[in-house]
Amino acid sequence: ETLAVQNGQAVLVPRGYHPVGAPAGYDVYYLNVMAGPSRVWKFHNDPAHEWIMKRLAGKREE
Repeated sequence: ETLAVQNGQAVLVPRGYHPVGAPAGYDVYYLNVMAGPSRVWKFHNDPAHEWIMKRLAGKREE
């Protein structure tokens, strides 16, 4: 399922993946809030994209 959200709108996504994107030249603001009695982040980075994290870590050290 894909949702197109317009300016000033909010969307509840109760489960699944939450990829967010915007076309070049547009701003996007994304707020992720956890709710419920037990709030535990259960995610991991795809090993195929580990190079991105390493490159970002290198830029932070500069």
